[in-house]
Amino acid sequence: MGTVISEEFSKAFKSKLSRIYMIGIVSLCIIANIAVVGFRMIYGSNEGTFAYNIIEYATWCFFLPYYTCIVIADIGLGGTVAEAEQRRLDKGISRTTLYLSKLLLSILLALVYLVITSVSLLVITGLFHFSDGTIRLGDISDFFEKLLYAIPLWLAGIGIGNMFLFLFADKRKAYLAFLGLTVVFERAVMLLAAEPFQLALFRSIRTITVTQQFYLIPYPADPARNIPLTIFLGFLYLILSTAIGLYFYRGKDQEG
Repeated sequence: MGTVISEEFSKAFKSKLSRIYMIGIVSLCIIANIAVVGFRMIYGSNEGTFAYNIIEYATWCFFLPYYTCIVIADIGLGGTVAEAEQRRLDKGISRTTLYLSKLLLSILLALVYLVITSVSLLVITGLFHFSDGTIRLGDISDFFEKLLYAIPLWLAGIGIGNMFLFLFADKRKAYLAFLGLTVVFERAVMLLAAEPFQLALFRSIRTITVTQQFYLIPYPADPARNIPLTIFLGFLYLILSTAIGLYFYRGKDQEG
């Protein structure tokens, strides 16, 4: 398994889709800073126009990389399932080894992108706001603390993305299934749990949805925020999605 990962990591990281993903990371950091600087130029130095606000706002956007987890899983897959299957046969490895190798490769890629994102955010924000000196060490420390709480939820997203890519031969269906579960379903649950509906069933389900956990992360010091539950759910959904994906993918052995 380690051999498969080491052989394919460089190729995946240098792929076209990976370059597009990294360009998107840097572009988002630049656009966010331009928006804040532009607001300051138009309305003056009001609250919300400083460097530390960029860092604070970023914690509200942790769910954005979660929605792109399937892209990272796609980068790790390195083509289609059929192509991965052919490489499996050429190397004489099992379906379990292939599946877990692709999952671990995607997680490794995600950690690299996490470093790139964090460095890009801090460096670009520092360059844009160098003159006002409003980046505070406390804000950076809080950001990384919340970042750690978010990582298990991102891992869940990667596990779910990897699962759908192996379940569907057509990548379009895999992407639609991922968005259907992580966006449409979870948003529907949150809508039906809130006013004016406040349906008891959906209020119960809401407490274990990933999207809801991201909304809680910006206030880890609040006693109402259940950080242990957030971390637990992230790893739980990673394990569940991996088990489901492996079960159905390995079942193809019986199909011939």
